[in-house]
Amino acid sequence: MDTHARDHALGRIDVVTLDDLSAVSRDVPLDLSAVQAAWPEFERGFDSLRGRRMMGLCFAGTGVYRMCATRLEGDANDSLGLDETTVPGGDYLRLRLRGEPPAIYERIGEAFDVLFDLADHDPTRPHIESYRREGEIDCLVPVVSNP
Repeated sequence: MDTHARDHALGRIDVVTLDDLSAVSRDVPLDLSAVQAAWPEFERGFDSLRGRRMMGLCFAGTGVYRMCATRLEGDANDSLGLDETTVPGGDYLRLRLRGEPPAIYERIGEAFDVLFDLADHDPTRPHIESYRREGEIDCLVPVVSNP
């Protein structure tokens, strides 16, 4: 895999290194309509989304989509009725999408197709949709790290 940044019609592609991240989560079937229906309910479970990183994790071959939200200091001892999870760190190939909802969501699948075509994919870690702010989504595919 070429590790140099490049531009693509969908957005800039870079290799980034993430740290492990503690989060709360809920699993749903990896089905577009199930995922779309589950997000609003998941988000309503929080007093506020301010300061939280919201992510979707897809585990190869499992049929599972994991909605995740980073922990905030105020809920450190309360799981909010959700599961505990760790978003695995390591090297990821990232394509940052920018645009207006709902059109930006329609480009997520294409972004992952582009990344998987370029990546030396590490199937032991999930690929990630990281919702940075409204109108900005990082699509991340785990890559095998060079020793």
